[in-house]
Amino acid sequence: MTLLPDTYFYPDAQGRRILRFNKRYHDAVMSGEKTTTIRWDEPVEAGQATFVFEDHPEFAHVEGEIISVGQTRLQDLDDEHARGLKAHYPLMPEDAVLSHVSFRVHAAR
Repeated sequence: MTLLPDTYFYPDAQGRRILRFNKRYHDAVMSGEKTTTIRWDEPVEAGQATFVFEDHPEFAHVEGEIISVGQTRLQDLDDEHARGLKAHYPLMPEDAVLSHVSFRVHAAR
């Protein structure tokens, strides 16, 4: 259940997109090794964004771009990826439709 869905959604607003990552992905994102992520039930749109690494000791964040957002299904992922996503999203149903997000880093802060 999503609490108050779209309460603060203003389609014409020029708000900055934020894409959050666990701090363990900091080095892989910064080096360009990690350029995709899969999300469930998180609205993501292409465009300029700030990537934030949650719980990072230096509040690490970087400017970048979400290049594309496509869809995939949980059942189409390999077992390892599916298990990892189920651990991250324990309420995700077996028939979940996921967002496959491609991104790139512009400059470190």
